[in-house]
Amino acid sequence: MKPNRCFPVTAIALLLALLPACGFQLRGDVELPLALQETYLESKNPYTGMARALRVELEAAGGSIVESSEQASAVLHIIREVSENRILSVGSTGKASEYELFNEVIFSLSDAQGEVLIEPQTLRMTRDLVFDETELLGKISEAEGIHRQMRRNMARQIIIRIGVGLRQQ
Repeated sequence: MKPNRCFPVTAIALLLALLPACGFQLRGDVELPLALQETYLESKNPYTGMARALRVELEAAGGSIVESSEQASAVLHIIREVSENRILSVGSTGKASEYELFNEVIFSLSDAQGEVLIEPQTLRMTRDLVFDETELLGKISEAEGIHRQMRRNMARQIIIRIGVGLRQQ
């Protein structure tokens, strides 16, 4: 008796057809709310950290960053930004062997006239990093890369939260 070779292909096609039904979709560009089409970023550090990640995500979604709040359809305020490494565990030599990478941002959104559209909200994100002293430079670079990735994820979440918040108004 020959095994049916069409079964695996049919099963995979069926699974792929059912995948969208569960709500799964590939992570693509963020849907940019109309209010963020021309955004002014107000931040203590407008070209680094979270402001930089927001600039990249907003432009990737089709928005533009303007140089003054008078030109803007909305002003995105980065009220507070924290990025740090916390020691989670210490090895037998007394040196850190595991870190928690922590990022936090507090943001709000107002229109060009200063009317608050989104009240201040806080986003926090953490990741763990096992640290090996023998790979010091590589681990420092890895930690910086993880912080960048966390900021990009948080920037996407900020845009999504703003979109949801504006739709609920």
